[in-house]
Amino acid sequence: MVKGLTASLEKAELPSDVSELLRKVYGETLNEVLRAMVKPPASYHVRANTLKISPGELAARLKASGLKVSQHPVIEEALAIPVEGPNPVPDHPLKVVVDKFTAESVMVGAHVYAPGVSRCHGLRRGSTVSILSPRGHLVGAGTAEMSESEILTFRVGLAVKVTNPLYKAPSLRESVEYHEGLLYPQSLPSMATVRILNPQPGETIVDLNCAPGGKLSHICQLTKGKAEIYGFDRSSRKIEATRQTLARLGCGNVKLVEADSRYVDKDFPEVKADRVLVDPPCSALGVTPKLYSGKTAEEIRALAQYQRQFLKAAAKIVKPGGVVVYSVCTITLEECEETAKFALECGLKPEAPPVSLGTPGLRLFDGAEFFQRFHPHLHGFGYFIARFRRRD
Repeated sequence: MVKGLTASLEKAELPSDVSELLRKVYGETLNEVLRAMVKPPASYHVRANTLKISPGELAARLKASGLKVSQHPVIEEALAIPVEGPNPVPDHPLKVVVDKFTAESVMVGAHVYAPGVSRCHGLRRGSTVSILSPRGHLVGAGTAEMSESEILTFRVGLAVKVTNPLYKAPSLRESVEYHEGLLYPQSLPSMATVRILNPQPGETIVDLNCAPGGKLSHICQLTKGKAEIYGFDRSSRKIEATRQTLARLGCGNVKLVEADSRYVDKDFPEVKADRVLVDPPCSALGVTPKLYSGKTAEEIRALAQYQRQFLKAAAKIVKPGGVVVYSVCTITLEECEETAKFALECGLKPEAPPVSLGTPGLRLFDGAEFFQRFHPHLHGFGYFIARFRRRD
């Protein structure tokens, strides 16, 4: 159990076998990458929902609320808001230990809710506290809104109001603009993924891994509600969360399907798509800030095999001449270029994307230079996008 500050925030902590996987990609720059992973991106991005508001109008509203906002020069619906920090964090005698996800959220200004608390000995309402990750990283400080007994008994509600995060990003999920469906918090490479898919009105478009609905609603937005769109997920809970996202954003033309989309060609033979998006579960090593990861190399290799099953399904349902886009928020060779290479065995051919924001993929085979990589030490996050065309 954590008794004080025990861990440095110098770089992300990864198992040695995972570090070796990343060394295949980054070589001698690996330590630079690990140092970058523990920091958030320089800017927080939101997508203007052009079904309800123009990017310029949304930017003006956010600026009027006191935020610094800039519009992306290529993806016009992408608005960037600077992340402030690092800021000094006081080390109070009372400590609240939170889970890893909560700790990484607190780093950029999120409050602590009771389910995220792991330990809070001696906590009373109004106490000033420091907030630690499970490994002892000091990520923020704040004021207790609940006592120790309330947190451990009820496990719901706001536990600590964060006043001193290590970094500060805007809390737009609490804004009027968010609740009116005018914006969606979304990373820049996630928006780039849908732009690379380039969905068009009148087409049939399938998102094989649609939850929580960010890319799916972006597809709806770019097609102005005039495409036949399917969103698949095997979890009823995630389908419901996606449904709520679509409702808030005003996307009414999407067919949500609760099913394992690895078998979409067998279970839904009537679905033939002009474009398919494959955004499967991954190791998420590109999501920043990242204090540490417990994923092992064996688990990452298993994820890569899992991801290939979705690519295989996409190749079966896309029409001849149609487009498949594969994306993951990670940076391992196994989940990126090596999984993308598997698509060639499925009858898909790499092609140049209509939008290019990252750096070229690792040139391990012909066409890999068309892929897009985003790197933590260059872009503030890690991401991989590959676009394919099905051969006739």
